[in-house]
Amino acid sequence: MKAVIVYSLGKAWEEDKPFWEQKLRPHREYLVNVLQERLVSAGPFLDHTGGLVIMEVERLEDAEMIAKNDPAVLEGKFNYQVHPWKPLEGLFVEENM
Repeated sequence: MKAVIVYSLGKAWEEDKPFWEQKLRPHREYLVNVLQERLVSAGPFLDHTGGLVIMEVERLEDAEMIAKNDPAVLEGKFNYQVHPWKPLEGLFVEENM
């Protein structure tokens, strides 16, 4: 199944800085290393309000565990919500639907 983590700005986010100045490298490396081939897509919102990660997981609880252990969440830079996701149109639609 696919799951989505929607990140929003946390208390430790530095308001006057864009995402590329927020020292988010550990966040990015964590997601790449933990998810590996299960990472479908990820990136920031260009209005600097958070970001989105799409991943393949066995259970929704797996996505919840990944999100709550994210360094940016632990540091308070991001809050998060986890949602199950099923694409109906576009690039991520599975052929055998």
